[in-house]
Amino acid sequence: MSEADGLNIKLVEWFQRPEIQAKRWSPALFWRPNEEGPFGALKVDGRELEVLFAAILGEPSEYQAILDREDNGRGTFLAANARRHELPLLSRVRADQA
Repeated sequence: MSEADGLNIKLVEWFQRPEIQAKRWSPALFWRPNEEGPFGALKVDGRELEVLFAAILGEPSEYQAILDREDNGRGTFLAANARRHELPLLSRVRADQA
């Protein structure tokens, strides 16, 4: 299993937790549906979504520090948005990159 596959599994599991479900977000905001259901390939950067979900759930993030280093504080920005109950614009992933 690739790192991306493992991350997607984690994100689907986190999405189904009550704290995230309370947001009433459609999976279509983050995933492209496939023949198996609403959780196909990610539409957004999975690392960014992991930071957002981790902040909402109060879980440690694997990617916040990485995004901070790579993208000038992006991870901290996303976590702060989550704490303010905001849904930030997440970086899109093109369908041919998924």
